[in-house]
Amino acid sequence: MIRPLNAREHSVALRMIRSATPSPDEADFAAFTPEQRQGWNPPEPISNEQRQIWECRLGEVMVTSRCDCGTCPSIGMRPQNRLDDERRDDQGGDGDYSERVVLTAGSPGAMLLLFIDDDSPSYLELAPIDEGQSFTDFPEPETISF
Repeated sequence: MIRPLNAREHSVALRMIRSATPSPDEADFAAFTPEQRQGWNPPEPISNEQRQIWECRLGEVMVTSRCDCGTCPSIGMRPQNRLDDERRDDQGGDGDYSERVVLTAGSPGAMLLLFIDDDSPSYLELAPIDEGQSFTDFPEPETISF
């Protein structure tokens, strides 16, 4: 299943690239235990240049997978050129990155996460907050809170 982002997926990811903050943020990181701090790098501010790179690369990604949990519309993404490379030499895959930034935002009833791996959007996740709640599509971009 390889396809372009649909309009809603693109709009949500773009809004997050332009406005969301990394996870954990400074306040969350300050409250971490010493053990928790070992698993995370301290949060770094996101530059406008980084956001511009991510926005440009959003136009290059293709949807490669869909979450099968049945409660969310979360999707995996890869840049088209990386898909071509993987088809040629059958290498790469999930977790095959050297730098990761996770952007977070909220939406009524859900948390939104956008994973940026090696400066390219790689996973757009909508996680329902309440047990038993499910979503079939991402929210309207204007309902996203930061």
